[in-house]
Amino acid sequence: IFNVLNGIKALGNKGAKEELNATVSKFSVLLRSILNNSRKQEITLAEELNTIENYIELEQSMSSKQFDYKIELDIYQLESNEIQVPSMLLQPFIENSIQHGFVIGKKGVISINITIENKFLIYTIIDNGIGIYNSQQKKSTTDNNISIALSVTKERIQYLSGSNSLKIDEIKEGLKTTGTKVYFKIPLKTDY
Repeated sequence: IFNVLNGIKALGNKGAKEELNATVSKFSVLLRSILNNSRKQEITLAEELNTIENYIELEQSMSSKQFDYKIELDIYQLESNEIQVPSMLLQPFIENSIQHGFVIGKKGVISINITIENKFLIYTIIDNGIGIYNSQQKKSTTDNNISIALSVTKERIQYLSGSNSLKIDEIKEGLKTTGTKVYFKIPLKTDY
């Protein structure tokens, strides 16, 4: 919300009225979705992905960093509206990719893959950014928002899965960092 409001403010300062109106409309849909979902213990995977896509598209329209995204599901014969998940587990990792992993001048890519394995829902988020360790070194010593968001999300995942299944690794080609990979799993829950 903080990042989006700053972007809206910047659009207003530029006098970009049409873009400002479109952004405010997208933001209101996203905010309504987040508020509705926050009242529920679980939502469908379809609802979660819709909210995430709204969020990513809003970031795409406002960010000075260019990036694409793709979402791939390998959930066997299940439909995404049959799977129950807690809301906003993906968002902190996606936000970190956009805000801290991607750089101006290099097109970023976020790949979100959700699969089912041994009665668990497996989430994998891969970006082609500068890597988590490089981004942590670049961040200000007074800015601890990343640490807090990751800590809270890690606690949520640990509570849901009963173990610490969250793994965050840098992707390397030789000595060069080519991105970050986030992996976690939660028990598979369906509405039947």
